[in-house]
Amino acid sequence: MPTLTAVALLGVPAVAEASFLDTYQRLAERRLSPAPLVPTTIPKAFRPIDRAPENGTTIGGRGYAVRLVHQGPQGPDAVIEVSGGEFRSIRALWRERRREGYSSRSRTRVRGKRGYLLKRRVGTRTRELAWVEGGKVYTAGSGTPRKVSLKALRSTVAGLDRLERDYFGGAADPDNSSGAVAVTTEKTITATVEFEAQCASGVRVGGVDVTLLRRQGDAFSFAIDSEPWTGTVDGTITPDAITMNIHATGTIEGEACDTGALTLTLDGGS
Repeated sequence: MPTLTAVALLGVPAVAEASFLDTYQRLAERRLSPAPLVPTTIPKAFRPIDRAPENGTTIGGRGYAVRLVHQGPQGPDAVIEVSGGEFRSIRALWRERRREGYSSRSRTRVRGKRGYLLKRRVGTRTRELAWVEGGKVYTAGSGTPRKVSLKALRSTVAGLDRLERDYFGGAADPDNSSGAVAVTTEKTITATVEFEAQCASGVRVGGVDVTLLRRQGDAFSFAIDSEPWTGTVDGTITPDAITMNIHATGTIEGEACDTGALTLTLDGGS
């Protein structure tokens, strides 16, 4: 199931690590057509999900690849790679996979379409689903069968969603440093939000992160609920901009702090 994570910060801005936001933002900036299919349903083996994804590489730099990676004590112990547009046809994909040691393929249904299940049994045991959607060849595979079952791989593929675009912006008041960055798929929003709140002794800064939050059409909403902050964020999404409405309050060292009614406008990336 999609996961929502929220973290409130005290005194310092939110600092993004390698995350879903970073990975999907970089991919969205490429403005690929058709828009990439990306994971929004994440198997348990990859949780916590915030640092699971990274951009992968493809043969000849064609198309794109996204890798979900979980780091165990001895290194990566769960991996799923999703790619699109790397191969011109299923036949070209199968030629390459045979060179890589894959020995079998069988017909199956993938996302309601005719597809294939490819297997490699020597070396790194790997299973890969391949199908054509919107005229592009897509694959999703894993070489970590102990952590990623075929059922989990199929669930990830069923939850693939079209990536839309990245957004960034802030408050209209130039003296207010509140701001946010976000990236959307057709059904989710991932964002990092920072906000200023007025306290008796001055300004304090808080923040909240959401990962793969399910949208309600073009709208979204979520709670800020982590010490010392409580409040809400809601907004609307259009192809060109996101409008976020924020109201957060908190008590810090005995002082009441309040953002007031704060609106952020995020413009779509160029």
